[in-house]
Amino acid sequence: MRSLANKPFPQTSFTLLKKELRNQIPRLTLLFALALIGTAVGLVQPFLFKLLLDTAIPAADLRLIGLLLVGMVIVPVLSAGLNAANHYLRAYIGESVSQRLRRDLFNHLLHVRLADLEQFKTGEHLHRLTRSCGRIGEAFVGNHLLPLAMSAILLLGTLAAMTALHWRLTLLALLAFPISYLLTRKTRSHAQNLERDFSSTLEAGQSYLTEFFPGMRTIRAFNAEPYEKARWQDWLVKHRSIKARVTAFHELIRIVLPETVNYVAAGLVFGYGAFEIIQGRLTVGSLVAFAAYLPRAYAVLQSLLGTHVNLQEARVNAEKIDALFALSREPTGVRVLSPGNASQEAGVASASPLVGAALTFSYVSFDYGRGDFGARELTFHVVPGEFIGIVGPSGGGKSTIIDLIMGFYSPQSGTIALDGVDLRDLSLNSLRNQIGLVSQDLFFWNDTIGRNITYPRPDEDPGAVSEVARSVQIDEFITGLPRDYRTIIGERGLTLSGGERQRLAIARALLKQPRLLLLDEATSSLDALTEQKVRTAFEEARAGRTAIVVAHRLSTIRNADRILVIDQGRIVETGTRKELLKHGGLFSDLYNAQSFDLPAIAL
Repeated sequence: MRSLANKPFPQTSFTLLKKELRNQIPRLTLLFALALIGTAVGLVQPFLFKLLLDTAIPAADLRLIGLLLVGMVIVPVLSAGLNAANHYLRAYIGESVSQRLRRDLFNHLLHVRLADLEQFKTGEHLHRLTRSCGRIGEAFVGNHLLPLAMSAILLLGTLAAMTALHWRLTLLALLAFPISYLLTRKTRSHAQNLERDFSSTLEAGQSYLTEFFPGMRTIRAFNAEPYEKARWQDWLVKHRSIKARVTAFHELIRIVLPETVNYVAAGLVFGYGAFEIIQGRLTVGSLVAFAAYLPRAYAVLQSLLGTHVNLQEARVNAEKIDALFALSREPTGVRVLSPGNASQEAGVASASPLVGAALTFSYVSFDYGRGDFGARELTFHVVPGEFIGIVGPSGGGKSTIIDLIMGFYSPQSGTIALDGVDLRDLSLNSLRNQIGLVSQDLFFWNDTIGRNITYPRPDEDPGAVSEVARSVQIDEFITGLPRDYRTIIGERGLTLSGGERQRLAIARALLKQPRLLLLDEATSSLDALTEQKVRTAFEEARAGRTAIVVAHRLSTIRNADRILVIDQGRIVETGTRKELLKHGGLFSDLYNAQSFDLPAIAL
């Protein structure tokens, strides 16, 4: 059985939103209960005004007047307490939605194909994981959707009370609702376009800053400060412009437009109410009570229109999140274990002697989608324990071989097999457990030296860590630091030299006890003396392992059992160092070009 590439992830932001709201049903129930109680309490206040004006004052009932005044104090205090509890639950539920979106999106991105993930800027990932998820959960759900549900309860209660006072005035007051909604609906398309522009501007700013800080050394080295100031100023101007337009539009839709309609409707209500009082069909107290209810009803209208506007913002953020959810995940393969890795797959170090892995490329072709091939019908076989060197001109496809072995990319045609098992039939977890990789682009966390070596196993035996550090000639340097293995190395390890970072990366790879060791330009930043030490350590560390080393400096692979010369994605030469030098082809040209930098090597 063979697994193909996974289909796009079926989750979307709104399906996750609905799932999380179902998980929050107990809190939602409590929230609605508090809303009902709060609505009932809030409806009492206008009736207290009516009783005061129509009953207590005309009757000169001082006791009733005192009780009503006490009630007018207690009711707002009780309402404030209920509102505080209501706000807490809304914030908790909204943050739970954001947390669900951020967690599931982060987990999805961990397994997305690199080729698809690299279509997006890092700043876009950050923006969508943080702000876009937050705007859906915290802002839309917590501040608009749930309050709208609460407002619906308040509206029903308020309309019932208003109808009880005077049903004809209630119908007149309700005219504001359809008029405001129809006017707002006309602006939906414009609202979405504004939100897309605003969100894209924010993403562009975050992407720029993500590149800016790591590039500080280059900026200063090229005296590019004025250029970067101009770029940042340009973004600030764009951000100010779009932010002002978005804010003004939101104010127009949520406040100016509905308030204008509300004032007109309120004028009609008071005019008709005065007429009803003159006709003896309405009391002054009833009109005052009705007037007290009217702002509450119109506040619900404003909440409805605000939710309509924010729904457009939520849709735009959902589109951006769903664009990441739609990315294809890495093919998982079938859980097939090679004989030498069964214990490692279970997370247990093997006590048996290390057995190197066999690797086979059969007519493998791959391109990056740029019109050029990283590999063209590559065919070669590596026997267990063999040391293979891969050399060739820059851009010839050397590092592509490493990426294909690691499963970072899948070939368009041909097969790659580990111990006779097609990589497509091997789970990525099992495959990568057997490989120790030292890549060209070294990455370290802003953490201690010890945790970077043991990553991702922080509980690794300190003795094993020291031993592997000694094997790559870096233990003496580490123990000479004031905090030895507890030293923080800074973001991407920038407090270390290039050679120190590379030796640290080799130590991290060797600590896995891999059966297959892959080095991609792993010694390119080392001086000749350090390279010689690391090369000696590497010779010892690769005992029992299969090793494939991509090298620019030919001295790195001087002891290779076999060398593959890659050019334009093809193997153009293969053989031992001596055989290739005698042949006088591309390898010989590369060797002669570097001969002044290489130690004397006897043929």
